[in-house]
Amino acid sequence: MNGSPTRIASNTAVLPQQLTWEQAVAKLQGADLQDRYYAAWYLGTVRDPRGVEPLLLALQDERDRTALGGYPLRRNAAKALGQIGDARALPGLVAALTCTDLHVREEAAYALAQLQDARAVDPLLALLRSPEEQPWEAIIEALGQLNARQAEEAIRPFLGHASRRVQSAAAWVLYRFTQAEELTQILTRLLADPNSSLRQAALFDLAESGWVAGAPLLATADVALNLRINALKRLFDVALQLGQLPLVQVAELIIPELDRLL
Repeated sequence: MNGSPTRIASNTAVLPQQLTWEQAVAKLQGADLQDRYYAAWYLGTVRDPRGVEPLLLALQDERDRTALGGYPLRRNAAKALGQIGDARALPGLVAALTCTDLHVREEAAYALAQLQDARAVDPLLALLRSPEEQPWEAIIEALGQLNARQAEEAIRPFLGHASRRVQSAAAWVLYRFTQAEELTQILTRLLADPNSSLRQAALFDLAESGWVAGAPLLATADVALNLRINALKRLFDVALQLGQLPLVQVAELIIPELDRLL
């Protein structure tokens, strides 16, 4: 599940090189493509709102382009803008949803989810309804994080998508919206999949769903212990955020599972 907070926090590694804000911006606007890429990542990691304007410029960069037409710097700039979480980035990120690089669109969708601004819903929903190939998982998850219940009808067909990752994203988002128990079957099936990456994705999708009855499944899933612990903590946070069960009941279902793992 790429759009979970685990995915979102992927920019928070230990910094190998400390930079001042001025140094980071100078590198971002310099000629060395590797320095520019690193500077965009750095500005997102330190979450300095002064980085918004230079990152928005990088989001329109034409110099860093691969032979296949991708825009690596734009991808990192979009990710960094999501990390900073400043509403000034919204127009630029919405514009990035039309980029020819599908991965830029993916990062822009995740970043818009992090801004938590309802103005992102309509552009994301329009992209979801596009007849062309899109980063479906990212768009669906962004709409889920934005609590865009008006997207339910458009998301539902993706329960039958060829990609199991996309199916899983649609399942956790729709469960948040509807609490329909049959949606949890998709998540539990993937949690037992032979493919370890699918199991890990399903682990965090289940946590994002807020389905607290699934806590024992998270605790016993065939994934690394630290991931199970993080997923249970995330499930606890999501359940409190959704407010569909009293705190006491949430704690009774999740805390014992955490205690057994710690």
